[in-house]
Amino acid sequence: MKTSKWTGKAKWIIPALLLSFGLVMAHGRADLRENAVWVDGRLYDTVVAPAFFADPPEHSTDPIYSFGMSGLTGQRSIAGDAPGYPGYNGGRWAVSLVIFTEAGLAYFDPEMTGVIDMEIESVMELFAAKAMGLVTIVDTDIYFSCPLLPRGPHRR
Repeated sequence: MKTSKWTGKAKWIIPALLLSFGLVMAHGRADLRENAVWVDGRLYDTVVAPAFFADPPEHSTDPIYSFGMSGLTGQRSIAGDAPGYPGYNGGRWAVSLVIFTEAGLAYFDPEMTGVIDMEIESVMELFAAKAMGLVTIVDTDIYFSCPLLPRGPHRR
């Protein structure tokens, strides 16, 4: 259910996406990023050691929606699948950018602070916001690998 295609190879977008996913590596090693990505109203952690790749085979990635260039801060990325979901591809992501429209900025940030008041927590909520004209979704040619980890007491 994508809306438009971003076909540029702009090098500046990779660092922006890394920051938006919270994928900042310290000292060249992988780090745990807690509460990083929403999937169906549930937050998942991730291990920050992304590997970018090009031209993946069809059906070998899952959608992830980045808000790093959306116009508001505070909205975490949203993924379409997670561990345990049928067809989950193990953390191989196809990135789409989400941008708040003027109506979306007014709706999600009525005080105009630049910080989202309520996060979108699922792909269903995201596409409802799109249908209401609150966001625009832009496909990219960016693919990366970064696993999602379920949160829970077994990891504490």
